[in-house]
Amino acid sequence: MKIKKHFLFLLLILAIASILRLWQLGVNPPSLDWDEASLGYNAYSILKTGADEYGNFLPTSIRSFNDYKPAAYVYLTIPSVFIFGLNEFAVRLPSAALGILTVLFTYLLVKELFKAKNLQFAEAAALVSALLLAISPWHLQFSRSAFEGNVGVFFFVGGIYFLLKALNKGLFFAPAFIFFVLTFYSYHSFRLVTPLFLLFSIFYFRKEILEKKKHFLVSALFALILTLPLLLSIFTNLARFSSVTIFNSSGILDTSIKQLELDRERENVLGEIFHNRRVVYAQNILDGYLSHFDPVFLFLRGDSVERHHAIGMGMLYIIELPFLLVGIFYLSRKKDTGRLILLIWLLAAPAAASLATGTPHAIRAIAMIPVLQVITAIGIVAFYEWNKKAKLGKFIIFTFSALFLLNALYYLDMYYVHTPIENSKYWQYGYRQVFEYAKERQDKYDKIIVTYKYDQPYIYYLFFNKIEPSWYQKNWDYNNDGEIERMTRIIGKYEFRNIDYAVDSKAKNVLLIGTPDEISQNASIKEINFLDGTVAFRIAES
Repeated sequence: MKIKKHFLFLLLILAIASILRLWQLGVNPPSLDWDEASLGYNAYSILKTGADEYGNFLPTSIRSFNDYKPAAYVYLTIPSVFIFGLNEFAVRLPSAALGILTVLFTYLLVKELFKAKNLQFAEAAALVSALLLAISPWHLQFSRSAFEGNVGVFFFVGGIYFLLKALNKGLFFAPAFIFFVLTFYSYHSFRLVTPLFLLFSIFYFRKEILEKKKHFLVSALFALILTLPLLLSIFTNLARFSSVTIFNSSGILDTSIKQLELDRERENVLGEIFHNRRVVYAQNILDGYLSHFDPVFLFLRGDSVERHHAIGMGMLYIIELPFLLVGIFYLSRKKDTGRLILLIWLLAAPAAASLATGTPHAIRAIAMIPVLQVITAIGIVAFYEWNKKAKLGKFIIFTFSALFLLNALYYLDMYYVHTPIENSKYWQYGYRQVFEYAKERQDKYDKIIVTYKYDQPYIYYLFFNKIEPSWYQKNWDYNNDGEIERMTRIIGKYEFRNIDYAVDSKAKNVLLIGTPDEISQNASIKEINFLDGTVAFRIAES
């Protein structure tokens, strides 16, 4: 009877997770950002031609805006685009679906983690963990958009689950390693987070692994073979890392260089030691690492990227804070496998993000989401056990339950009502309307110039016009040098660059699509607004 009740609770949680991830998926967020459009068009391109937008056949990394993205999300999107067509819903569906499955795997993982000690506690903690992840603002944000990191989280959680199973039955090493390898093909951060987690886990469980060394070694060898295509392209794939790492940020060393010059003038040997670049880098890495545990980031404001969280919200519900602390306290008093796995996970999760600029960063530290929810769930279960028999126990439990519900309702109001309107500009809203308008009239003009002010307009042209990939693969390199020009693109009669209205308006038979700064209201024949009513684009004729 209890098993049946637990199963029904799990089904209810999965239903909640599904509704929150699938409802209005194609329209909220209000537009595809350029990375989503790129992932979608490349899936469309591979579906139709077997190659990405630049003609690379079945790539392991997707060339995008002179950057290289892991290819897993694109391949996962191909079936969705085949069934639903090239649109917002199809591009986001893989992320939403894997977000739902991550909720299920989190339940299975937590149950596996604690069942040996206390099956009743394990079941309760597993259900609460799944529920928290199902309604998590952090996880919902990235499950409802085409973020590669969300795919990585699914494979990472699945890998940990199968690793735990493998400690008892060696056959599970195979799916564990397959899932872990797939994290490498999903998102850059996991190329550091996954090896760190595995290194410490293998060391801790070395006794159990040695007992099943045949299964372990065969599975590890197979995983290495699966990783070879990635290793062969490692230097190409370093492009993204080098562009965002603190080691490529000259500003970080500016103050240190000035201090070092002063130390040398004064022959201050101690100062030269303290102000050398290695110390500066170490300080910045530590600062970036610890910033991901900052309560302001976690519970109040989130990170600095508006697309990463709802307005007025941190990455987690603020009501989770006391239970997270209770969970940490509870685990600190235990000495078991569960505590160690969660500790390794929590400490490894922000490692890659700490090496990059712009910390804290919600997507680069995305591996933190499930483990924080699991620790919080443990805190909730422990809190319930401590208070259920107390005199004011029922009142305390009811009060916190009501506060949790209010916090969740506040988030849903901010996410579904306010954020789409107030943040539509950060989602590049308006490009669909721009290219629908231009397509209806393109035969009337010799040239159509679209501003580059909002960045990467060409990918929206390819996406919303469903430009034939085989044609684009032959025509993107109009300079015949293989280089991608960031601020200027020419595709047929469409030219993507910033507009100089004084010059461009004198050309013959040209449609100009620019920002309010580029085209005056008097010259405009049409305006396209952001959802908050401010002008996004003005359209004029030469």
